Amino acid sequence: MDIRCGGVPMVDPTGSIPDDPSPLDAAMNGTQMGKRYVDADDTIELLCTKPGEGSLGLGDALLTIKESKPLPASD
Repeated sequence: MDIRCGGVPMVDPTGSIPDDPSPLDAAMNGTQMGKRYVDADDTIELLCTKPGEGSLGLGDALLTIKESKPLPASD
């Protein structure tokens, strides 16, 4: 999968980091720690464990924050 952060392809944590990483896309909204991000078709869900300035994306399509479901009342 082509997972990106800030418009830059993400790398495997055991892999090497490119010598000349691309700059962040200026149109990014950033990511929030603890939030889940999904694509438009709900086929992928990513949990943000470290906040930052770059937005998560699948290819060129940005992921959006997954809305939480209301819990049932416990009367």
